[in-house]
Formats: sequence, structure tokens, C-alpha cells
Amino acid sequence: MSHRSRRSLDKFLLFSGVGGDSLASAVAKRLDMELSPVKWSRFLGVVPGGEETKPEILCNVADRHCVIVWSVGNTNDELMQIFQLARGLKRQGEASMITLVAPYFPYARQDKSHGRREPVTAELIADLLLAAGVDRMVYLDIHAEQIEGFFGKSRVRSLWMDNIYLDYLGMRLPEIMETHGISSDSVRNMPPDEGAVTHNYRLAKVLKHELAVHLKKRDWSKEHSVTSMGIAGDVVSCLVYTRDDICASGDSLFAAAAEAKAKGAKYVIALVTHTQGFNKPGEKSFVEKLRDSAIDELVTTNSLTWFTDKVLSPSARLKQNYEKITVLDISYYLAVVIRRINSGLTIREMMNEIKVEDLYREL
Repeated sequence: MSHRSRRSLDKFLLFSGVGGDSLASAVAKRLDMELSPVKWSRFLGVVPGGEETKPEILCNVADRHCVIVWSVGNTNDELMQIFQLARGLKRQGEASMITLVAPYFPYARQDKSHGRREPVTAELIADLLLAAGVDRMVYLDIHAEQIEGFFGKSRVRSLWMDNIYLDYLGMRLPEIMETHGISSDSVRNMPPDEGAVTHNYRLAKVLKHELAVHLKKRDWSKEHSVTSMGIAGDVVSCLVYTRDDICASGDSLFAAAAEAKAKGAKYVIALVTHTQGFNKPGEKSFVEKLRDSAIDELVTTNSLTWFTDKVLSPSARLKQNYEKITVLDISYYLAVVIRRINSGLTIREMMNEIKVEDLYREL
């Protein structure tokens, strides 16, 4: 191995995709590293609100593997910053490789065209990231697996939460069953809709639980409009758990939980990797709707820190609105993955080589 390639492997640099990203800071702490310095400037645009950004990379990145960690917040504005940072690292800084670790892939739900000449925006984002200089993409619980093909399979590392959720449920379900007097044969896995059956089936198969699928109808002419059409399966006197990749407004999960309780379920726990926590104008906030919903516990990750940072703040913990929310810290998981990638190791088998409970903590 040449001196050039050896240096690239041994000493990678870690960058935050945007300023103040608490997930990037947490990953740096797990890696016992400092985030590499970048000075961001903002300039007035030609019209009000049309600001422009400019990064200045304050370290030598030539011939280095540069890893960018990004928890998506203000999507469109931050995407421009990612493009600028990647281009500065690769074109002007002459970095040897750029890996973008973005647990939530922006525009993942626009993975296909529904008609009326709609663009496949997820494919466009992949094209732009590659054009900016990103060599490898790492994401967690992607909404649509075909997005991997937008990059080319050699450029993508897909991470999944299945084994972590299995580990968490293995500890949590017995506690709930004992507290609420639920028998072992009265536990059901309930996908919130037909599209989530595959992920939920993986959990149910390992835990040997029956499925009960929530059926819903979505009105595409209205934003976040969901109508429950019942449940296929028996949930009477059951502990029901459900798993989904994204929770935006929560309407689908709230409808599924309400239907489960209406059909006699005793306890409902929801596992959601990416919680956005949106609410329609004029409506109650997401956490208020969660508080009043039939969901007894929402387990999520800190992949989208703009939401979980609010949940974990000292002032928020004093409010009953947040009592139902459990946040799992994925910074351990991402740190291990980054080290393995930089060392040239695969991540396909890592769940079998490393104790799963060592990959996350409850915040």
C-alpha cells in the first residue's frame, strides 16, 4: 500500500454537515475525536430571504478520508451546505474520499413518480451528491430500498435498526407484560399500514409473535389525511407493538393505535427511527397529539436532532407532553460503522460480531 493510500485510511477527518449538529458532536465524542473546523458565512441575497452561504475549510484535507455527519433539519437550505462542503473538500481541498453519514435521507419519500410529471426527487438528490463529490453514502432505515440503486450499489452502505429494536423489545416487553397482566401468547406485531409489513414481519418472526395489520386509506388530495379501515387480526387484551421508518405528522400511527385500543388492545408501543414531529397549522403540536393519543410509548432515535434535542432538553423533561417518548442514541452505532468503513472492514456482519446492546444507549 502506498504512503498516499495508507495516510487516507489511518487518519480520517470528521466534519459536521451543518453548524451545531448535536448528532455529529455525539459521534465525534464516541470516536474520541474533534470535529474539523469549518467557518460558515452568510450573505444577503438579491431578494429578502434569499441568503447565500459559503464554507471555509480551516484545515488541510489533502489526501484524507473526510467523513461528514449530518442530521437533517432545514432540508433545502442544509442540502446546499452539504453540496458546498463536499465540493470544497474534494475539488479545492483534494480530499481522497468523502463519506456522507446521513441517517435520514432527504426526500426519501419522493422515490417514484405518482403522475402529472412529478420528478423522482430522491434520484435527483443522489445525482447532486455524487456531482458534489460524495463517494459513499451511509443511511439508516431508508424509506425505499430502490434509492440504493440511484447511487450504484458500491457507493451505499445501508444500516438497519432491526437488531437494535429486537434487543430493546427483548428487555422492554416482559416489563410491560408483567405490569399490565398480559400473557405471552397475547403479544401482537401490528404494522401501521400495508407498506410497513416487511420490516414488522422481521421482528415478529424472530420474536415469534403473530401479525395483525392495520389497514388505512390515504387521501392524496389532502396533506396528512389518513382514514382507518380496521385491523386484519385479533388484538383483544394484547400488547401491540408497531415499527415504522418515518413519523412525520404521526397521523398514521395515531390512527393505528386508536384502532388497536378500540379493538381491545391493552398497551401500544411504537418504534419509529426518524421522528419529524410535524403538525398542521392551527392544530395541536405533535407532542400534544401524542400525549392525547392511544400510543402508550413512542421509541425513536436521535437521527433527527431538531426534534429530539427539544425532547431531551431539561425544560421539556418537566412537561408531561414528553413522558411517552423514549430516545435511543445511535451515535455509538454510527461511530462503530465509521471506524469499520475507514478500516476497510464490512458492516454487513457487524451485528453478529459486536454486542448489539453496545451499539445504543437510552437517552
